[in-house]
Amino acid sequence: MTINPGDNTEKELLAGILLQLDIAAFEYIEGKLIPISTPPNWFDELYLLNIDHQHKSSEYLLSEAFPFIENFIYDAKNIWQCSNQQPLRSGLWSECLDDLYELNLEAIAMKIGNHSLLLIANETSHFELRRKVYQNARNLALKNERLESSIQLHQRQLQQQLEKLYKKDNSFDGVDDDIENESTAVLICRHDGSVEVFNKALIDIYAMSEETRLSEKSLLKKWSEEAERQYPEIHRVLQSGQHWEGEFETFDNNHRKKWVRLMIAPVFDQNNELEHYICVANDISNIKLSAKEIELLTQIDPNTHLPNRRSFWNYLTEQIDKSQETGTSLALLYLDLDHFKQVNDDLGPEQADFLLNAVANRLKQCLKKQDFIAHLGGDEFAVVIKNIVDQQSLSKIAQRIRENIYRDISFGDFTLNVSTSIGIAIYPQHGLKPNLLVKNADYAMYHAKEMGRNQFQFSSPYSKRHIKRKIHIEQGLKSALSNNEFKLLYQPQISLEKQGQHRIEALIRWHHPNHGTITPADFISIAEESGIIIDIGRWVLETACKEIKSLNKKGYSAKISINVSPKQFKYSSIIDEVKAALEYYKVDPSQLELEVTESVFLDDLEQVIKQLELLKGLGVTLALDDFGTGYSSLNYIKQLPIDILKIDRSFISELPFNRHGCTIVESIIAMSHQLSIEVVAEGIETKEQLEYLRNLGCDFVQGYLFYAPLSSEELISLYQSLQPKQ
Repeated sequence: MTINPGDNTEKELLAGILLQLDIAAFEYIEGKLIPISTPPNWFDELYLLNIDHQHKSSEYLLSEAFPFIENFIYDAKNIWQCSNQQPLRSGLWSECLDDLYELNLEAIAMKIGNHSLLLIANETSHFELRRKVYQNARNLALKNERLESSIQLHQRQLQQQLEKLYKKDNSFDGVDDDIENESTAVLICRHDGSVEVFNKALIDIYAMSEETRLSEKSLLKKWSEEAERQYPEIHRVLQSGQHWEGEFETFDNNHRKKWVRLMIAPVFDQNNELEHYICVANDISNIKLSAKEIELLTQIDPNTHLPNRRSFWNYLTEQIDKSQETGTSLALLYLDLDHFKQVNDDLGPEQADFLLNAVANRLKQCLKKQDFIAHLGGDEFAVVIKNIVDQQSLSKIAQRIRENIYRDISFGDFTLNVSTSIGIAIYPQHGLKPNLLVKNADYAMYHAKEMGRNQFQFSSPYSKRHIKRKIHIEQGLKSALSNNEFKLLYQPQISLEKQGQHRIEALIRWHHPNHGTITPADFISIAEESGIIIDIGRWVLETACKEIKSLNKKGYSAKISINVSPKQFKYSSIIDEVKAALEYYKVDPSQLELEVTESVFLDDLEQVIKQLELLKGLGVTLALDDFGTGYSSLNYIKQLPIDILKIDRSFISELPFNRHGCTIVESIIAMSHQLSIEVVAEGIETKEQLEYLRNLGCDFVQGYLFYAPLSSEELISLYQSLQPKQ
């Protein structure tokens, strides 16, 4: 309050109160901090000691005199702009008047009526008592923090140990002895939730009197339902085959409430199908409920020291309620680090924790103090930004986060480049409830990963539908092979020069039991990302060789061309697999053609060329597919041991009427023939396209002008119809 100069009684009364409380009080008026009354002697002494400028009685340069509260005053301005804000405290800080006398001070910002006030209180006399209270609470907090961090690390190590045991023999037989004396509860269940392995620690958590009862029920369903109240994304995470970890409230068989920290990790068999879930859990009730003084600890992640998931949900719910009252907007940015699982697997949990700490610090550096940052667990972070203006300002913030995180992190001699995918949802446009807002931000984040990672996406109806469909497709792919849902169709390639030569491209189709026919454009990229493409590629190879053998028996010698994924070159024994398939089906290698795209050369051109040369040594034909749509093709085409070059349909579609397209196609055919490489043009749909390509000397053409993709039976019928009649 500003004192009326004529009202000496009130002025003296206020000055006396402030003096007795040992408080220096100021009012923020037109950008200046003006003293309400004469400050205590200790304040003037300290101010004159710290300030370089001549002291002005009408204005105090507090930010300059006390650097500790410079940021605090910046935050205080937000308090002063609103009438219903709670007071803001700086926390205690120390200032020295001389070598012997130290002051312990605290700043408080508040709004009373139309008056913006800043108080600096001398807490020195109370400090020792408060310090002891804080120290006791802090000691207890540190003890529990270390315990929780230790539990988290042990759970990750135990999960990795169990997964390695499974991969060794593709079985959990004999695991019981390894986990019987574990203080951490272990539950290994099948993909449907039925229990296969568990230990005594799990029985103890749930106070079960008969161990046999556990094998009759699934805790996985109970856990996911309980956790979903705080973690709406748990089903999406588990369905997409990812690790999940978190802590939540549960009840034992005696109806006692407990806190459990749980990690769930999927385990896949050799065919990349979900076989088991490894669940490791600890009762952390004592940590959560041990003392009132450490209530704050239940809101803080022990590793990054950011607010944790529980704190995030409380804050988000509170802010949405406030936004509803004031009619303002807020934004939720949901962050997920790219390829974090690989870091965790390759470098170990301790280095992964170091990475999470680095990311937490980088987030703090590029956001304002009033922005809320939380570590939700694993590799997920969340940022809540209040009073947003528009999407453009949010885009700038997301871009700043992306750029700040996308920098190298050093692990001793090893350097890693880290990136993040960000999903953004805005209240109220993308959800009126916290649950819905988080789900939509999660879908948007997943969409950002889908679009190539290291970027951000805003929530939209498209992203939600698209990601839901992608998850369904990915789940379906894991069982599609075993359920015989894939089929190969065959599209003939027509020779424009050599008659009687039968060339065919094998095209995969997926007949989903619920969604009908799914085209390769919808599932191949998902199969690539998940790694299932390796098993699909192996099936295509064997099915094509089987078809060649069947055609040979009927007297039709044909060459079948199949697509080979870049991941088959990188992660499978492609040479051995091709050799084995040719030998098993007794197929002449010259009847098999392998198509690769230009993306196969991105990682290690020299290594891929060696693999291609080994394949060519087996006698198979090599083709480069989708030529011209990729990377620096003309620079390395002469290095590749390829026999066939396929011109992408995007260059064919506008022939012969597009001048630029004509120039490109003519150049490709001429260059290929100079290198003794034959050319196939795909996507021929008109006679004009056919005649133009024939005049250029194109070797083979393929498209709906001639034949749609045919089933095996239709292909045989076609060859029979083409045979000259006797």
